[in-house]
Amino acid sequence: MIDYKTKPKKMDSWWQTDLGQCLLGEELELLQSLANHFYGYYQLQIGATKQLLPSNAKPCKQIVLATMADVDGEIESLPFKCHSIDTVLSVHGLTFASDPHQVLREAERVLVADGTLVLCCFNPWSLWGLRHLFSWQDQPPWFGKFIRLAKIKDWLSLLNFEIITVKPAMFRPPISSIKWLNSLSGMERWGKRLWPFFAGVHIIVARKRTIPLTPIRQRWRPVQLFPTGKVTAGVTRERLDG
Repeated sequence: MIDYKTKPKKMDSWWQTDLGQCLLGEELELLQSLANHFYGYYQLQIGATKQLLPSNAKPCKQIVLATMADVDGEIESLPFKCHSIDTVLSVHGLTFASDPHQVLREAERVLVADGTLVLCCFNPWSLWGLRHLFSWQDQPPWFGKFIRLAKIKDWLSLLNFEIITVKPAMFRPPISSIKWLNSLSGMERWGKRLWPFFAGVHIIVARKRTIPLTPIRQRWRPVQLFPTGKVTAGVTRERLDG
């Protein structure tokens, strides 16, 4: 059985490998291109020690919650008040959590109205997902849960999040050789054009809505526009309204 409390430490070591650094580089580049979606003064990153929050021209407070970072805590029980954070970036937080849905609930709790949630998630329908399927489940990052994009969207919808955009990243296979990773860098350009569905990672941008996205339909009732019974000639509009 996997000890979820040891996962962050194991992932900290894996992020330092050639493959981990390659993945972080691709995600950082894509997140920088999405900088206009990172609103507000207080911005929180969870799930990785290295800061991936994009640089912002406006003054803002960027906090990283991880071991040996700005704040140490559990991503399933964030040490922040309700409605106190403007933007939350989860770097594979769902993948390595014992309860991924609780991670989303906590993000929804701390986000302000119309706050932004950005998720970096592994895609099971990819070369990375295939490696996950045939790898030992006790080694990083393969001991995580690779969750389908459709399922994550359903979870977000239940928590009243609106999907703003989904961006694919990391089309190179999960190989350890930095030489091969560099030689296959062209797959990133062609993958985004030809097979975006099979990206190793999806970056999801969603916004917390305070008004339900699906309007509640009321039961139809017949409206009585005219009085029943015999109407005399002396009835006027004013008398009907009264």
